[in-house]
Amino acid sequence: MTSCEGLLGLSEPEVLRRLGMPSARREVDPDTWLVFRSKEMVLRVRLAGPAPGRVASWSATFERSFPLLSQAARAVGLWPAAAPDEEASGTWFPLVRRPLPCPESGRTYTLTATVRHGSFAVLSVFDEAPDWL
Repeated sequence: MTSCEGLLGLSEPEVLRRLGMPSARREVDPDTWLVFRSKEMVLRVRLAGPAPGRVASWSATFERSFPLLSQAARAVGLWPAAAPDEEASGTWFPLVRRPLPCPESGRTYTLTATVRHGSFAVLSVFDEAPDWL
């Protein structure tokens, strides 16, 4: 599994040292998108701003989705930070949102879990504070 904990704020060289070479790299002014593929997931990382840019968001699309938020979050190294747990089949909306505290920076980011066909299929993290708090 790929740990995505602590990706926000890293520069492109730091991301490459940590995750290796991406399967795709695309510049869409002023941002850069990196795509990493593994057997477990496709990880899309957005670096904001001119080079070298910093990770502003990322999304992990799982090859095998998860019935519990804890399982999906654990797959990317974000459990128990993404607590409380939730069953995908019990959600009324296709998105579950959580504040994601970052002890190192003292900031709180936003985690969004996407439900497809009754399971958590995608986790996304943004470097923005939750707007619903």
